[in-house]
This record gives sequence, structure tokens and C-alpha cells, in this order.
Amino acid sequence: MKRILILLLITGLMFSAMPVTVRATGLSQGLTVGHTTMLSGNFFSSLWGNNTADIDVRSLLHEYPLIAQTQAGEYELNRTVVSHIKKTTRSNGDVTYTVTLMKGLKFSDGSPIGARDYLFSFLLFSSPQVRELTGLTPSYEHIVGFDDYHAGKSNAFSGLRLLNENTFSVRIKKKYLPYYYEMAYININPYPISAFLPGAKVVDENGRGASIKGEVNKDLLHASIMDTKTGYLSHPKVTSGPYRLLSYDEQAHVAELEINPYYLGNYQGQRPSIPRLTFRQVYNQDIHEQIAQGQIDLVNKVTDGEIIDKALALQKAGKLAVSAYPRTGAGFLAIANERPVTSSVKVRQALAFCLDYDVLPREFLKGHGEKIYGYYGLGQWMPEAVGDDLSQLSRYQLDLAKADQLLTEDGWVYDETGNKYEQGDAGLRHRKTEDGALQPLSLKMLVTPQNKAGYLVLDMLSENLGKIGGEVVSEEVSLDKAFRQYYRQDQRDFDLFFMGTNFVYFFNPADIYRQGEEYQGTMNTSGLQDPKLADLARAVTRVSYRNREAFLKGWLEFQTYWTEVLPMIPLYSNTYHDLYTPDLKDYHPELYWNWGTAILYATLDR
Repeated sequence: MKRILILLLITGLMFSAMPVTVRATGLSQGLTVGHTTMLSGNFFSSLWGNNTADIDVRSLLHEYPLIAQTQAGEYELNRTVVSHIKKTTRSNGDVTYTVTLMKGLKFSDGSPIGARDYLFSFLLFSSPQVRELTGLTPSYEHIVGFDDYHAGKSNAFSGLRLLNENTFSVRIKKKYLPYYYEMAYININPYPISAFLPGAKVVDENGRGASIKGEVNKDLLHASIMDTKTGYLSHPKVTSGPYRLLSYDEQAHVAELEINPYYLGNYQGQRPSIPRLTFRQVYNQDIHEQIAQGQIDLVNKVTDGEIIDKALALQKAGKLAVSAYPRTGAGFLAIANERPVTSSVKVRQALAFCLDYDVLPREFLKGHGEKIYGYYGLGQWMPEAVGDDLSQLSRYQLDLAKADQLLTEDGWVYDETGNKYEQGDAGLRHRKTEDGALQPLSLKMLVTPQNKAGYLVLDMLSENLGKIGGEVVSEEVSLDKAFRQYYRQDQRDFDLFFMGTNFVYFFNPADIYRQGEEYQGTMNTSGLQDPKLADLARAVTRVSYRNREAFLKGWLEFQTYWTEVLPMIPLYSNTYHDLYTPDLKDYHPELYWNWGTAILYATLDR
């Protein structure tokens, strides 16, 4: 198998120098992809949100990473991009990676990609101006010089060096080593400076480090990124991936993509053959009708068990193709831990004892998934690797007596008049705040339209919490507004959200549970600032390069404490099913880490 992969890699490199052509696909015009999650138009960076539909589009628009995630679930140098790499260790323990790029890389408009474009990506995301726009600090503090550059004390990023048009270096601080994914410290995609700061240029003057020569300010970046008609966030026209954006309708939430003719291929040299892709939302109840009528060719990441069962029956009849693969994420009851009521760990634990964890696998997934006990997904390698040790995690089950006990311990012992609350009393139980005021046990939950699983969770919570003196007030909110609430782009007004997440390959929970207001929002969505959890999350990856045993030890310790403090309540992980027309050939999402890779190998025969 290794020999085959090497031959494929060599073959891809040989052909990468040739003009890009689209493989013949008969009369094929394109593929319409339906997703049960609506596009929100965040096609540039996760700093502005990270919903799974947007991620799929981003993976097709932006590519050429230095480090590739492989078919085997490992990672390696992307030899389509990197010609040579050299690692040196300095006397103080810092490590420098010097990268020489392959020649001939181009953006989707035909302009060349070189060392300046990779350095610009580091400079842009680390800039104080982007911090002003997002309120977030990106995770490049491991690079020498980040602190001064990010704080605006220096316009040069000293740990980034431009050596020539095709070569640059990145210097890693000793204190951030060891690191399990060490090579990932330098990983980034290239972005064109002209799309953000016209007339500006990346330079390295007097050996001070990479900097941007030209005007850089918050207003310029806000206009070039955030403009709803032309901004790079929702309308990135110059990109590096296998496809380029033709259009995005922000009202209909529909995106159209076409093959990027300048794309040389992924780490195996693989290029797409399907000329066009259209992405749009589809509701579960409409999936089969729209596939039958030819309105949609493929539906990605279906979770509803009834839809899946019907699809499997149609597959047996030869009318539909289905691919199944374990999810690398899970469904959770997300909690706004910064809110007054839910900031209490005992309230969060009490909520966990108000849920029946067999309901969603049985009634929503219909057996195509199972309950989980921590911050993981069935498609990750870690749960299987730790085996029986997973039993160390705290496990919650429906137990209203336990929930009532936790609420009593937390001070929820008063009725609305300040007298002792007795279970069965009319009205809500209360606790006293620091100033002596009575606070009712009332929670506000956000649910998105036609969200079957979300309403199942809401019904359980409303019924069971109501039996022990609490209430859940719900509000149905559109998906785009729900994401703005969840990522705290708007002031967060809800305590509870039914949400799902898919984990990236380089699993590192450190950023997710960082302390500090600068990390709250898109990065730390939970709002929980717990020093011990932050330390344990950081420790997961602070082990020797690819030391699997040490990584698993830290992962299990993090998971064990996570289930005690419950930043969110784990509900289930499942087997995704992609449903598609039999005309789509060689489509194997089960073989690849992300959807954007799988579609590169597929063909459309019609």
C-alpha cells in the first residue's frame, strides 16, 4: 500500500507541471449538493464562524496547505506544494523550519503563489487589526515575535523570514515544544494580499522579519473582508483550492463553484473532474422528493434515521446510492457557561440528569448512532484506542432525584416569596444571589426551525426540569441568527442550544477552553473559564512528536475532568449517510477525512 501511495505521489508530481485539463464527463454540467445545515457565507476563516456547510465550501476554495491530511488518517508534507523542508534547532531550543515551495503554484486568477503569500496569511491572522475585527487572538503565539506583532508593538513578525520568492522560514519557541503535531505548527494556506490590501506587499527589511509594506488598518480590512457584496468572507474570488467561487446568494444561501483551472492537485496530485458544484440547504422532509425530481444530486451528512432507512431501501432497489461513515463529531446540548444560572457546575450536572440519553439514538437516529460520554466522536481514533478506559468518564442518566439533590446543594431552596421550596409546590424554585435577590430557575433555550432532534431535547428538558421546580423557555430562531448567538457575535441571550460539532484532524482542545476574554466567542464558544480544564486541554498535545501513548493519556485525563465540569452535555455521535444519484461514481467519503477531499476523486457520469 505504501508503494502504491508513493507511486501515486510521484505520478501526481510529474503531471503537476502539465497544463490543467478537465476530464471528460459526457454531458455533465455539474452536481447540486444539498446540506441540512444552511450556508452562512463564512467562506474564508473559522474566526467568523464554523458551521459544517461553510467548512465544506471552504475546503474546496482554499487549499495548498504545507501539511496534508492523508487518506490513511495521518499527516505528511504536501509534496504538491513543498519542494524541500529543513528543520534546525537553535542553541536556546527554538526550532526553525525552512520551507522551499514548488514552482508553478497559482491562484484561481492565474497569479503566482509564492513565499510572500504564505507569510501574508500568518501576518494577516496575527495582526492587531484582525483582532479588532473579531475580538479574537489566533493560535500563532508559538511563533517567535508573535506577541509584539499581535500587540502592535512591532510591524515586523520576527519569527517569520522571507528568504527568497520561493523560500521562507518559521521559528517556533522552545516553550511550545514538545508538540504532538509539531509540523502542524507551520501549516497554513496561502491568501492573496491584493484581495485584502491592494497595493501592499510582504517584505523582510534588514532581517527584522516579515512585515506588510503599505497601508494596513482596521477600516480597510473591514471593507475588504466584511462587505456583504464583495468582501472576501462571503465572496472570495481569488483562491487556491480545486474550485473557485462563481457566485453566492446571501438571501437564498446558495453558492455556485466551478473548477479552478490553475489547481495542480492535492497532496496526491488529484484534481476534480465535476465541472460545477451548487450548494444549497435542504430540509430533511424534502430530501427524497428533491433527489427523485433531480433538484438535488447529493445530500451530505444526513443524520435523521427515518430518512436514512428509506434511503437504504431505495439503495437495495438500485434507485439511490448511499455511503456511510462514522462522524468525527457529535451532537451536544451546548451551554452558555457565562450566563448567571448556567455558570454553576451543579446546575449543569442537574440538567444532565434531566435527560434520557436513549431517546435520540432511538427516535431520531433510528439506531444509526449511539450515546457518548465526552467530547469526542465515533469517527475519531482516540475512543477506540483507549478502549475500556473510557469507562472512567462520568456517565449521566435520567435521575430526577439526583438532579433535585444537586439543585438543593446549589442553593435552589426558596420559593418566589423566599420561603422554603418543597418539591411539588406551584411556581419555580429560587436561589439567593450575592445581593440577596431571589433568582428563579428559568432557562432560555434556542431551537432552530424544523430541528427534530432539538425539539426532542427541548421536550425532555421542559418536562423533567418542570417536575423539580424549573422551567425552560424556548424560542425558535433562524439558523444564521442561531450561529451568531452561539459564536457570541451578537450579545448572547440564551442559556442552552442544541448544536453539533465536527472535530478537525489536528485535535487540540487547548484553544477551545482557553481563559481570557480575548478568546471568548468563536474560539471558546462555551464561555467556561476553568483553569484546570484549560491546563488539561493544553496538556493533551504538549507531548513528544507523535507519541501516541502520551497523547492518549492526556486525552483521557482531559475527557475525565471535562465530564465533571460539563461545558456542554454530550448527547450522541452517529454514522453519517450521504445520499446521492447513482450517476455519481467513485464517491467514497468514508475513505477521506473531509468531504472536500472525497469529491476530488468522484466523477459524474451522465
